[in-house]
Amino acid sequence: MAMRSGLDSGTSRIVARMQRPKGNDVRRATFDGPPELAAFFRNGRLETIPAARDRRQAVLAHLAERFEPGREYGEDEVNRILQGVHADHATLRRYLIDAGLLRRERGVYRRA
Repeated sequence: MAMRSGLDSGTSRIVARMQRPKGNDVRRATFDGPPELAAFFRNGRLETIPAARDRRQAVLAHLAERFEPGREYGEDEVNRILQGVHADHATLRRYLIDAGLLRRERGVYRRA
């Protein structure tokens, strides 16, 4: 069996597999937020809306960062931004408003 770089092909595969991130490490590698929130996201999308209030508040605070302070958003634009994160954009929008992270006045949304 030919040796390349001092390792045979079987050993090379094992080494490559050992170097790959696993489980939450994969999520952390692709998640751009706080590490404690990585378990809720996969490939940049929110997998589940946390039921626990403190965890949900942390996820919502992270999502609120997608909105620029001082900028006005129409409902369609808010929906598009949130659809990029989770299919249930209406629930996320309501939670963001209820948590005081977004404000809605006459159909115009602003980051609080």
